[in-house]
Amino acid sequence: MSNYDKKNRKDDIKLLAIIIGVFLLVAWLCSPPGNKFLQICFWGNNTKLFVAKMLNSNSTTEYMFYRNNAVYLAKMFPKDKRKAMREINKAIATIPAYVSDNELQELYKDRAYIELFYGDYTSSLSDFMRSGDISFKEYFPVAMLFNQKGDYRQALSFCNSILNLDQSAYAGFVCLSEVYSSAGHPEISLKVWNLAIDRKPNNSKFYIERANVKRSLGLVTEAEDDIAKAKEYSPTMNTESSLVKDTLKPKILPLTIK
Repeated sequence: MSNYDKKNRKDDIKLLAIIIGVFLLVAWLCSPPGNKFLQICFWGNNTKLFVAKMLNSNSTTEYMFYRNNAVYLAKMFPKDKRKAMREINKAIATIPAYVSDNELQELYKDRAYIELFYGDYTSSLSDFMRSGDISFKEYFPVAMLFNQKGDYRQALSFCNSILNLDQSAYAGFVCLSEVYSSAGHPEISLKVWNLAIDRKPNNSKFYIERANVKRSLGLVTEAEDDIAKAKEYSPTMNTESSLVKDTLKPKILPLTIK
């Protein structure tokens, strides 16, 4: 390649970079109010696919483009379910046949998390189960989804799976307690927290949870004693936090860009 051709190629690359930069700047400035960093990343994601299509029309990254778009949209427009769902559905529809089953399973899980974020519990549970590979970190949300459905037997099986792997797991005890309370047996929930405290008496969260159950049973004085005990171990802890609420009504989508 001659020096002239090399210079022309460099000039073309510079021009393309300038065009892309101007496009992203305009897109950023014209975007609606919100997280501007997420918005510029969103448009960057779109630009990346556009350039890839121009260069070689490689479709292997297309499904991941849609998946990432869904994550951006859910984070930028948390009240607009339609936009994010449209993109994640496209991701699953466009995944190539030669992509591994594991990647398809991960896409179903990603859609499950997006549906959970938007409060579509039935669809979320369906996609978690469709993925065919529930991992330890998903045991609790899946258990809570079965609990919401009223399928307490299935919910308990996932609660027990957590405790089988970690006998003092906070999420495992919360799981059991929530299911028994939902099934109308708060007295068993109280026994759950008695067991938890026997196993790990210095965990302040256990006392807070037991206090909540005691309060529901009308044991107000005993509940206050547990709150006081919790504050002895953790004076600055947030006594209003709720793992169940944070799981079923997350403030932000937990997925990240891949």
